Order: sequence, then structure tokens, then C-alpha cells
Amino acid sequence: MAGHMTSVMTQDIEDAVYRFVLQRRRLTFTVLSHAFPQCTWQTLFQVLHHLQEKDLVVLTPLLWDYEICAQEEMVQTDGRTT
Repeated sequence: MAGHMTSVMTQDIEDAVYRFVLQRRRLTFTVLSHAFPQCTWQTLFQVLHHLQEKDLVVLTPLLWDYEICAQEEMVQTDGRTT
């Protein structure tokens, strides 16, 4: 039962983080960690990893931080999105 509760809570955090990134389009990990002080860095990196695996965000290392960008939709030459 505890594993199920953890996954539900992680999904809630993932949804909240994704909404936050979508609103800002581009931000640093430092900004994200200040916006979610209830989460450990480990939790935030796990969430970002899942979002990156789903092609929803791009995580780019900076000199002393990470840049997080909402993934742009791919637009084909005929105007359809992928």
C-alpha cells in the first residue's frame, strides 16, 4: 500500500512540476527547487527524468545549474504536429 501512495504522490508532483515548467517555458533547476521546497532535489530530478523520457521537457546542464525547457511540439512541413 505504501508503494501505491508514493507513486500517487509522485504523479501529483510530476503534474505540478510540468504545469510550472509549461507556464515559464524555460527556467533553471534552482528556480524549480525554490518553487517546490517540500521536495528533495532527488525527487525533483526523478520527476524531471520521467518528464524528459516522455519528451515533455529538455534538461540541459549549465556551468553551475541545469536549464529546464518545455519541449516544443514538432511541426511537420504540412502543418501537422507530432
